[in-house]
Amino acid sequence: MKLAYKVAIGLVAISCFVIIFSVIQKPPLSEEQAFMMVFGNYDRTHKSASWEHIPFPDKEELSGHYWEEKKGIVRAIFFQPYHENGMHKVVLLTKTIPSNIPFDRHACRPLIGAAIFVRKHAHWEIEAQNQFIMYDGEYGSLPVVKLIAIGKEKVGLSLEFEHIAETDRALNIIVPYKNSIVNAHIEIIYYENFSGCEASNAIECVAYVSNIAFDKSMPGAFYGLRVKKFGTVYNDKKGKSMPVDEEVTYRLLDGHYVQIAKKAISNMEWTDIH
Repeated sequence: MKLAYKVAIGLVAISCFVIIFSVIQKPPLSEEQAFMMVFGNYDRTHKSASWEHIPFPDKEELSGHYWEEKKGIVRAIFFQPYHENGMHKVVLLTKTIPSNIPFDRHACRPLIGAAIFVRKHAHWEIEAQNQFIMYDGEYGSLPVVKLIAIGKEKVGLSLEFEHIAETDRALNIIVPYKNSIVNAHIEIIYYENFSGCEASNAIECVAYVSNIAFDKSMPGAFYGLRVKKFGTVYNDKKGKSMPVDEEVTYRLLDGHYVQIAKKAISNMEWTDIH
């Protein structure tokens, strides 16, 4: 009995060692492997994938004739490993453009998608994905992308797009939510219309900046947002530009940041949103 017990213990120890060794020795997920898992193909020369019969959501209106053939070329915008809640993960952010037409005008905004991979034992799995997050990237340009902490042991992305036609910078906060990946908040962090208003008396001049900070004191798995806006904005009711100096607070609800309070910085008066 003692011999059998020792043999059993030895086999368990060897099995554990093999599992641990295989996990440690497992190479990191490559971009090619990630593309193969999502799109089923990968062109090593052009570092891209072809996507045919793109299953656009039924409710979505396709942008003009750009996507009539429902074929696209997919390339990586951002491919980065990270750790979340003690697990090894990789995020792949992609842009897809039509494969049949030039796509380099200011109105040409690629389809932005993403997938998150998680390593379980010695294998990589797709944890969440959404290939229809948004359209952005004037002239097909790429955003500034960063990994950000969106909660305790929760990681998301910030995407900052600069638009020349509108002279603004838009910040998008991308959040993994359930089995999907969503654009949880869009904030214009800089805007001005000086080129238009200076040439026309009919256009009011406006300019403002917005600063975004995460509120770690808010209860729940996700941090809240505090957005401070300062400058001048156009008031539709009064038909003129007016100063703005305010702070708005948001919390994540069903995958989107919802406004819960607002205060004017000048008098520090809070207005709760019910």
